[in-house]
Amino acid sequence: MTADVDRGGVAATAIREWRRIVSSPYLMLMLVVFPLATGVLMIRIFGSGAARDLPIAVVDLDQSALSRDLVRAIDAAGGVRVTSVESDAGRARAAVMRGDQYGLVSIPPHFERDVARGAAPVVTGFYNAQYLLPASLMKSALVASTATVSARVEIGRRMAAREPRTAALARVEPVTLDVRTLFNPHLNYLTYLATALLPALLQIFIVTMTVHAFGTELRDGSAGGWLASAGGSPWRAVAGKAAPYLVHFVALAFLMLGALYVRAEVPFCGSLPVVAFATVLFVAAYVAMGFAFVAAAGDLRMATSAAAFYCAPAFAFAGVTFPAEAMPAAGQAWASLLPVTHYLRVLVQQGMRDAPLAVSLPALGALAALALAPWPFLLRRMSRLARAASEKRAL
Repeated sequence: MTADVDRGGVAATAIREWRRIVSSPYLMLMLVVFPLATGVLMIRIFGSGAARDLPIAVVDLDQSALSRDLVRAIDAAGGVRVTSVESDAGRARAAVMRGDQYGLVSIPPHFERDVARGAAPVVTGFYNAQYLLPASLMKSALVASTATVSARVEIGRRMAAREPRTAALARVEPVTLDVRTLFNPHLNYLTYLATALLPALLQIFIVTMTVHAFGTELRDGSAGGWLASAGGSPWRAVAGKAAPYLVHFVALAFLMLGALYVRAEVPFCGSLPVVAFATVLFVAAYVAMGFAFVAAAGDLRMATSAAAFYCAPAFAFAGVTFPAEAMPAAGQAWASLLPVTHYLRVLVQQGMRDAPLAVSLPALGALAALALAPWPFLLRRMSRLARAASEKRAL
């Protein structure tokens, strides 16, 4: 290695870049402290696994035994918690408008009397669909609780008429639905969201830092020293510059997977070598993209703006929160150009579904293509930019 460093090459350039990294507090923050802190924050946010006890209000205009039974059923349905039972609709509505509660349930007057008469009173639920998760939890709780109370009332009525309990149950629910969850059976948001958010956040750090690595050489006029450290070889200069970031972010990505699957105990049932290979390709693709932005823009500021446009909305196009198949053709095309889209497919296919390797081959192929495609353009362009920057500084 000593001889290689002396005559200039990949190792010499990599060592030069490593010295630049460890001597810069900013780079150490962006490469180590902030990615680790962000990962810990995401795991802590979703560590409980599911949203629970979201506050809602109930307006009970009946104040009967049956209405109180319904309130208890709503409170016990899971996900939501009845934090206030009001007899004044105005006060409950004001609490919802202030954001103290996520929704409002209104039980009409004469609720118990109408149920006894078979008049089918209407219980009204109001929820804010801008918050999709609380709205979904509240709707599920209302459907489950009203169905439970209705079934209990109907069974009690039939049994009072001397109908056997088994016959009453069969009449109340003549068709039984057996729903079985294939993947993520516990509806764990750590499994669902954190597994997707961590790579989506990591790709921002990868591209930001690789753009900075190349862009500062052009901005500061140090590109001549960079080329000289590689013996004047553009491909050695680029490879040596990229190597520390590739190694560092692959290590961070493996640490991220370890935190998810070992520390946080997210279930993993697929092929670990396939996921590891996809992780290396994922990091390599974003390292290549970051350098390509600088090569295309020729300027740190423009490259940073382009990288932000490319990475910041990537999670929305990755098909996790909104299915890619439901996107318009332009959205699907854009999603296919994002390495995180294909990487998350591999994580889902291998980590959660235990899919055969053949299922993940298209995503692995896309990651490999995105990792390799920018390099021919990058090498030619960066060589020209580096020489131009060093000549400009010499003048």
